[in-house]
Amino acid sequence: MKIIVIGANAAGLSAASAIRKNHKDWQIDVYDKGQYISYGSCGIPYYVSDEVKSLDSLITLTKETMENKRKIPIHLFHEVKSVDFEKREVLITDIKSGNDLKEKYDYLVITTGGKSNTTKISSDADLDHPRVFKVHTLGHAKRLKDFLTATKINSAVIIGGGYIGLEMLEAYEAQGVKNLTLIGPRLNFRSESQDFIQKELEKHGVKIILKKRVKTIKSVSNEKLKVILADGEEIEADLVQLSIGVVPATDLFKNTKLGMLDNGAIIIDKFCRTNIENVYSAGDCASVYHKLLKKNVYSPLAPAANRLGRLSGSHIAGKKVDPFLGIVGTAIFKVFNLYCAQTGLPEIFAKEMGYEVQTSLITINELAHYYPGAKKMSVLLRFDPNTHLLLGAEITAPSSLGAKKIDVLATALSMKMTIDDIQQLDLAYAPPFAPTWDPILVAVNVARKKCK
Repeated sequence: MKIIVIGANAAGLSAASAIRKNHKDWQIDVYDKGQYISYGSCGIPYYVSDEVKSLDSLITLTKETMENKRKIPIHLFHEVKSVDFEKREVLITDIKSGNDLKEKYDYLVITTGGKSNTTKISSDADLDHPRVFKVHTLGHAKRLKDFLTATKINSAVIIGGGYIGLEMLEAYEAQGVKNLTLIGPRLNFRSESQDFIQKELEKHGVKIILKKRVKTIKSVSNEKLKVILADGEEIEADLVQLSIGVVPATDLFKNTKLGMLDNGAIIIDKFCRTNIENVYSAGDCASVYHKLLKKNVYSPLAPAANRLGRLSGSHIAGKKVDPFLGIVGTAIFKVFNLYCAQTGLPEIFAKEMGYEVQTSLITINELAHYYPGAKKMSVLLRFDPNTHLLLGAEITAPSSLGAKKIDVLATALSMKMTIDDIQQLDLAYAPPFAPTWDPILVAVNVARKKCK
């Protein structure tokens, strides 16, 4: 068998490795147009802040490891230009030489990943200005850190209030940038949980502009830019970062018969198969099944990419594997000294599913009140007061210990537990870890009073 994998990222290399584990004699070739493989984009803010000293630390598997130990050739600087699904043939350009080659395949694995979204900025924006940065690839990370190390700047505008936009604020502060402005529709959360994030940002002097749209970015000089909002407000800065989200890197497959969501995410089933025979996909270019929404969605996060990459490879190899049952929308992130997490359905989506939605929000000590360093954390629960079914949860906490409690609630969602079921959980207690009444148990006790 001949396998071609497009994309040398976590999903692609997991797929290739799973195939090789089961078939030592199959030909497996991985093509990627970039320089780096198998890296963690999630670590970029900590590399830019200098908490992680080496760019190589973000790389999980090297080209040498893949080729020498796993016997999987990795072809870097090779861009796939087109795929003929009828002929099972891939057209590839060697970027360095300019030469084209065609390769046949028996199975194709598409793991082209995601790319920074710039579609919400007007087409006349000066996105090629040397002080406009994206933060998605290791190349982006190196360029930004090299710039900040060599150039003293005073101000930066971060466009986007999602995970990366919020996490990067701390990196800029660590690099000595004094005046930070964040522009976004919201601070990641869609609820009052974002108030805790806003307070944390204000502690660090971040100017926050919410519910305003960025119209364009214009050059003032080689050292200055101005961000122009839809209402005409202008903000000058020494640097602008675009963090408006990630979109699937699937332009290659437009106008083909490959099934995709409206945003270009490749539709896959619970074994990572596409609608085309012998073509699989996984990672940030693909959809993922959402258990609660009961449909395929776009959720470009690392855990699912790794799991689905391995599953796709195992399925291609003919190994008996369990289907992927789906995600519940769990994520965790850090904003300066505040640790935040969420899982489940935002209110707007829960209502679309036909639930009556009620919420409860508590603030409580993360640890026993007498234990040194005890500080407040928040737990927001979203539930149906009629069925008592848990629908979603959000946490903000002073440490990772509190934020990781989200995993209990993610498990509860996966098992379709009610508020009453969660009340019965036997959760661990000791003063350095939690109060006698765990914050989750307090939260569900408050929620239960609002149930019918």
